[in-house]
Amino acid sequence: TKNSYSDWITKLPLKKSKIIKTYRKNKLENGFYKIFAVVKMPLLYNSDLEQCADFSFRFRAEYFRQKKNLNKLYLFDYSGRKKYFKKSKKKYKDFLKWSMVYANSYSIKKGCKKIKPSDLKPGDMIVQNKDGGIGHVSIIMDVCKNSKGKKLYLIGYSFIPAQEFHIEKAAKEFGKGGWFSLKGYYKYLEKYLDYGDPVLRRF
Repeated sequence: TKNSYSDWITKLPLKKSKIIKTYRKNKLENGFYKIFAVVKMPLLYNSDLEQCADFSFRFRAEYFRQKKNLNKLYLFDYSGRKKYFKKSKKKYKDFLKWSMVYANSYSIKKGCKKIKPSDLKPGDMIVQNKDGGIGHVSIIMDVCKNSKGKKLYLIGYSFIPAQEFHIEKAAKEFGKGGWFSLKGYYKYLEKYLDYGDPVLRRF
């Protein structure tokens, strides 16, 4: 839908280069990624904050800020309880920083809506967290479908250390043309980022 969060996610600007910068302003030397593109959204903080779950918060907050509708913005505390910006009495960057410090993938898993694989759309999240500790969050950036109804997905994430958000390119074993099938992405996570069984969530 026009002006929706999903619409906004698909139109995020991309960097001309495939260079990922860390919070220390250094080029990330990482042979692990197969980078399709890097989202043009420099990090806000000079600290190790904007990791995988944090970029879910960052995208959501930036959407409402750009739409001049911050009164509707909520994020989460650690337990997954909604925390509204308008009630926080914090400045935008302070509210976002608070969320990044105190909430994580577990918070998203607990607080966000559960969705079915067939309903996945841009902005939805693939969340892994076994027991409330370290986990991982990937974000659906776009979806395509062929005439037979088979879907493929552009999927991205940030990671450790805090770094710019990139869209990962699927190897042939995980999808087609650089796009992931959902089963293919689950295999990718199991092979490279095994932080627990993935679940699907939406703000």
